[in-house]
Amino acid sequence: MTQIELIKLIGDVLTKLDVLRGSLLPNEPNRTELDRLRKQLDGLQLKLSKNIFDENTSGFLKATKDLEAVNKELKKTLNKIEKIVTTLETLKRFVTVVDDIVKIALPFL
Repeated sequence: MTQIELIKLIGDVLTKLDVLRGSLLPNEPNRTELDRLRKQLDGLQLKLSKNIFDENTSGFLKATKDLEAVNKELKKTLNKIEKIVTTLETLKRFVTVVDDIVKIALPFL
């Protein structure tokens, strides 16, 4: 996965999260957690988009493969409000993998 593909994948997830957030009441606990994770993911995407890094390291390649696997799981529930708990758990893993990618790609931050 290239840097641009990674940023686009994260952007696609952020867009889907915005749609999902719109179907939850603002004071619902799941909405609060979704908002927190969305904000964290947005910040990570910003770091990745503002910096140049080597996308050919073995660590980056492995981490992006892990992200693709988690993304496939996330896609199964992201558009289903009745699966919000599963979506949140998978989203937490997605954010953790993106955070790992940032640490690998941008160790100086």
